[in-house]
Amino acid sequence: MEQTVFNPAQMKILQMMSYIKTPQELDNLENVLSQYFAKKVDEGIDELCDNGSITLDTIESWGNEHLRTSGK
Repeated sequence: MEQTVFNPAQMKILQMMSYIKTPQELDNLENVLSQYFAKKVDEGIDELCDNGSITLDTIESWGNEHLRTSGK
C-alpha cells in the first residue's frame, strides 16, 4: 500500500478535527472552510479584472457556456 504524506496545512486540519464532536460542528467547520475558499476565488477574480486579464463581460459569458458532453 502506498503511504500518504500530508503537508503542514493538512496535518493542522487533521489535528483540529479531533475537536469536532457533533455533526453540527462538522457542518460549521465545512461552512467556514467553504467561505474561506469562496473568498479566495473572489479575490482571484478581482485581481484578474484589475489587471485586465478578464472583464465582467467575460465572467458573464462563463455563465452562459454549455460545456456538457453527450457522455458517449
